[in-house]
Amino acid sequence: MKRLPGLVALIFLIGGCAAYKLDSAQTQLRTSFASGDYASTVQLIEKLDKNEVYQNKERVLLHLEHGMVNHFADNYEQSSYHFTEAENEIDALFSKSVSRAIKSFVVNDNTLAYDGEDYEDIYLNIFKCLNYIHLNELESALVEVRRVTYKLERLDQKYNGLVESLSKADTTSTNEDKWKTGKTNVQNSALGRYLSTILFAKTNKPDDARIEFENLLQAYREQPSVYGNGPNQSKLREITEPERYNVLVQAFAGRAPVKEQNDIRLYLDETDTYLKFSLPSLKTFNSQVSSVKVKFANEETVQLALIEEMDQVAKEVYKVKEPIIYARTFVRTFLKAAAAAKMKKEAKKENETLGSFVNILGKIAQETTEKADLRSWQTMPGKAYATVLNLRPGEHQIQVQYYGRSGQLIHTQNRTITMLENDNLKLVESIYWN
Repeated sequence: MKRLPGLVALIFLIGGCAAYKLDSAQTQLRTSFASGDYASTVQLIEKLDKNEVYQNKERVLLHLEHGMVNHFADNYEQSSYHFTEAENEIDALFSKSVSRAIKSFVVNDNTLAYDGEDYEDIYLNIFKCLNYIHLNELESALVEVRRVTYKLERLDQKYNGLVESLSKADTTSTNEDKWKTGKTNVQNSALGRYLSTILFAKTNKPDDARIEFENLLQAYREQPSVYGNGPNQSKLREITEPERYNVLVQAFAGRAPVKEQNDIRLYLDETDTYLKFSLPSLKTFNSQVSSVKVKFANEETVQLALIEEMDQVAKEVYKVKEPIIYARTFVRTFLKAAAAAKMKKEAKKENETLGSFVNILGKIAQETTEKADLRSWQTMPGKAYATVLNLRPGEHQIQVQYYGRSGQLIHTQNRTITMLENDNLKLVESIYWN
């Protein structure tokens, strides 16, 4: 049959719909991480890695998960290695973003190597910074936290060139407004500024610490939709006075947003055209935690400030890229519909029955191959709380307490801190990934 290659191509298109194989592995990973047994979660991610559950196109995701689970398993050097690998891979993939985006017009975004969301690219530097604080390498920590500011400041610029290139590559329409970037209210990370203020203060750079603290206040002042009113400023100002503290308590609660698929299906009766648009959106996780405190052996308690709602920042940062994802989906859907119509026309030249068969097959292909890219960093937390303490030399027992919306105590983690006479900055971390 002369038209058989076209049918084979169509069947291959249907077969190209994979994209579901990670679901089970990510469910296992979330369950293990939520248990708080991070050594076991390290073993799990290593097993998933060894069994190649994460394909080459998911290397960024694999390194992000490796980085996070090793971080909370206290394997700080290993964690930083994986975060660096993820960051390098993200940079390399973005340099090929135009050719990759055009490739995604064929089936769906899941066929592409996952290049990370911008909020993931930002927060990996936060956790690398925390790794270095644990290792008492404060200058290296400063490098990482300054990368956060750099990435946020160039976010618009990063995508403007991509939009221009995609507009030129798109031959499906003359609609000049189709390709554009979104707008975000986040140009300044409060968590990044908070950490950099502490690091500048603790590395004898008081002027830089003062400037970073003003940038921190500016983040709260100019981005109320993300940060609200921010913490109490007088308490917050302690971080500019390095002699007043030697411990940073950093607590995380909740989970990062997850991606959901939103399907829109249209049937145009007059042209017998079927269209399916699968669009991703971010859904925030409703954490049980409303406040975090530190309790000492003498029953004294200190409230931690909510420094950053990482999930809300993620949603805001995602807005920049979202219109590009939607435009790619729009172009891909119409290209698939056009290809199906062409195959149906060619098949009808053979006979009417074959034409009807190919018409049905084309609609099935569009339905089964169109899937939103729901891949994301599974173990990222959703809220960041912090405070600074001044502890005398010796061993201290503290308890990090997580409280619910009704003021009830819902989770505790016990920590032991051994302070030496010359300790400059100790980091105590806790997470309730509920």
